[in-house]
Amino acid sequence: MSQVLLGVRNLTLRIAVFVALAAVLVWFLGGNLLPKQVIVASEAHVIGSPGEGEAQVRLVQAVDPIDLLQSDRVSWRVELKQNFGRWQPCEGQDAFAETTRMIDAKVGVHPCIWFAGRAPGSDAWTIYTMGPYASRPVAEASFIDRLEAERQLARIASGLAVQTAEVASGARDAVLKAGDAQ
Repeated sequence: MSQVLLGVRNLTLRIAVFVALAAVLVWFLGGNLLPKQVIVASEAHVIGSPGEGEAQVRLVQAVDPIDLLQSDRVSWRVELKQNFGRWQPCEGQDAFAETTRMIDAKVGVHPCIWFAGRAPGSDAWTIYTMGPYASRPVAEASFIDRLEAERQLARIASGLAVQTAEVASGARDAVLKAGDAQ
């Protein structure tokens, strides 16, 4: 064998050993050579009554690898678990760019959950509810920003009804113009 081929073989062997040791080091330190999606689940909330269609609902955040743009990396979805089954994404439900936390509030005698979410590429926030026997969240009302959506969720948590967008806008304008000179 010529000296050049011996040198190439030696170099190839050194590169292979280096890559193998690097992979073992990455694995030992708890990392990944190929990044994958990270899933973070929030606490589960119970909807329905025991024995009558009880189910659990949770929000799940998915963070994609760094190769995507920052604004496109994070998405939220709603998952449902019925009758001690597996967690399943709600059928027909699109992903959210942002969500609020879920709150528990009764509608009649059944416990329901309420939350607000913003669709990707939109500035409007929509309040959703999910009650017993539901297979996906139902949109209740849309508002111009997160502050108004959070205010409506606080109203729901205290036992009040959701305001319409017009009433909420009027109340907001009244507060903002309260200090203006006549």
